[in-house]
Amino acid sequence: RILLILLGFIPFAVAIPFLIKIEQTAGYYECQKCGHKYIPTFNSVMWAMHFGRTRYMKCPHCGKKSWQKKVISKV
Repeated sequence: RILLILLGFIPFAVAIPFLIKIEQTAGYYECQKCGHKYIPTFNSVMWAMHFGRTRYMKCPHCGKKSWQKKVISKV
């Protein structure tokens, strides 16, 4: 039973970093406090609380934490 659980978990554990990398690089995140749009680091996306495509992260421009929404274009 344990072997089956481990065999089922391995593909999940391998796929997560690839999916997070796609989430990080496709588009930008926009700070709700200052409106700055940026691409965050992999670690900040990986460990941030999230709800759908909105993540609770610290803005590199103003330094404040907020729920930052994913936007596709920088304009």
